[in-house]
Amino acid sequence: MASFSHGGNAKEISRRNKIEYGKIIDFSANINPLGMPNSVKKTIMQNLHEAEKYPDITYFELKSAISEFENVNIKNLILGNGAAEVLFNVVRGINPRNSFILAPTFSEYEEATKAINGNIIYYKLKEESKFYIQEDILDYINTDLDLIFICNPNNPTGVITEKGLLIKILDKAKKNKVIVLIDESFLDFIKEDLSMISYINEYRNLIIIKSLTKFFAIPGIRIGYGICANIKLIEKVEGISPAWNINIFAEVATKAGLKDENYMKESVEFINNEKKYLYMELKKINKIEVYEPSVNFILFKTLIELDLKEELLKHNILIRNCSNYNGLDNRYYRVAVRTHEENSILIKSIMNIFEEYENKE
Repeated sequence: MASFSHGGNAKEISRRNKIEYGKIIDFSANINPLGMPNSVKKTIMQNLHEAEKYPDITYFELKSAISEFENVNIKNLILGNGAAEVLFNVVRGINPRNSFILAPTFSEYEEATKAINGNIIYYKLKEESKFYIQEDILDYINTDLDLIFICNPNNPTGVITEKGLLIKILDKAKKNKVIVLIDESFLDFIKEDLSMISYINEYRNLIIIKSLTKFFAIPGIRIGYGICANIKLIEKVEGISPAWNINIFAEVATKAGLKDENYMKESVEFINNEKKYLYMELKKINKIEVYEPSVNFILFKTLIELDLKEELLKHNILIRNCSNYNGLDNRYYRVAVRTHEENSILIKSIMNIFEEYENKE
């Protein structure tokens, strides 16, 4: 079992705290609050009978749909049962001796590296720099490294690394024969085109990882993919990937979701509006320092000694405590952007908790 905790464990929390599962408002998982698109639901229902058969072992139609959506060659794709499987298989395929990981960032990079007994070198993101990567990161890139992980936008900070700095990192890594893995799992929530996918042919040391489970609200189905122009590396990864690792419902859901332009546009607009609302309302609360978000989650820090996660559970609200992120402690929390009604409930609950705390002082 993974040694790191994640968001989205509402069932476990409900059992442990004796809360009715259906009453929990889950702000711990960064899932599209609009829910699964109707086009995907309809497609899954229409293809229930396909579960009686094996999927196409080549996944030609699925890869064709993704290659058309991302405008990449079908040969440049790696499929996975969620982005996490792609990540773990890439690390197993590369088998890096030394990996370079931001801190704080998504814990699976560290977990995947430790799974192959690799050594980790950390780049500490500084709070005084709002957790942005600085130019000095280039000083760390040398021939001793094998693999660099960059989550963009970063999880849990929400910070976006601009293309200019990413290109400098790729250039330095290319000269030193270092592979760069950029995780773009949350970029679909942003209007601007910040993806590095168009650079894969220029940088054969670049691997992009994406998740569809968050944007299309299908985490229970699991689908993710990698994009890379290094065919030898793709062959290594596919050589250790199990056959039929994508189930038929993930396949049909992906094909339907990637064609649903209205849902994608509506989701981006909705998240953008609610993100601004939630951010501004959180900023009004005393004793909280809020970091400006870029996508569908917000990082903030409490300035008082209070277990806000446990207090909010009394209100049937689950948030993400970030104390297990390297570089953060139990003062830091992450909340997902949800519906306007749910976001309002969260704000009112936090305000009530802080008011009760102050009255006790």
